Amino acid sequence: MERILIIEDSKVVQAQLEDILREEYLLSLTDDGAAGIAAALEEPPGLILLDVYLPGIDGYEVCRRLKEDERTREVPVIFITSLGAEREKVRGFEAGADDYIVKPFYPGELRARIGLHLASRREKRLAVEIEKLKLLRELAVALSHELNNPLTSLFGLLHLAGRETPDDGTQLRRHLAEIRAELEKVRFIVEKLATASRVAKTDYLLGEEMLDLREI
Repeated sequence: MERILIIEDSKVVQAQLEDILREEYLLSLTDDGAAGIAAALEEPPGLILLDVYLPGIDGYEVCRRLKEDERTREVPVIFITSLGAEREKVRGFEAGADDYIVKPFYPGELRARIGLHLASRREKRLAVEIEKLKLLRELAVALSHELNNPLTSLFGLLHLAGRETPDDGTQLRRHLAEIRAELEKVRFIVEKLATASRVAKTDYLLGEEMLDLREI
């Protein structure tokens, strides 16, 4: 379930929104602008329903701050406005809002607007992931090409070293075999990079992630 953050100080409006949306979405509610900003930054929601008139920080400033922060910049914001308040709508769009909904709410229109923006955000995310995969694929092919040449040379040199090793060089032959085995691992990774069709990640150190070459 997608999560929607509702920033609205009216308990009546909160109850109305809950009645309309609670069966389809996870809802988080805050009563003022400062609390709404804190909640959005702590756990960015899928979408924000934002009242214009709030105690303390008004909705316009809330929207501006959220759109300036990279954690919430792409989260759709739908302003809750009064009927016929054209000036409110214009100021909302200038602050970075994606849409508006007029009170009193029509449940069908509210659901449709929310669904449209959530679907649009999913499509944008998918497009970004596809572009990342394309870039990684191109990088993988380039790396594979650049590594294949020195690998081929190393295998050739190992072959020559094995032929020139004296009959009593048992220990040296063992070391050459160990080097060959390690190079085979490198060649396997290069081949995986060249044929990678998806991105797989695994945990690394200090919360960082890295590509899992065993799973690509």
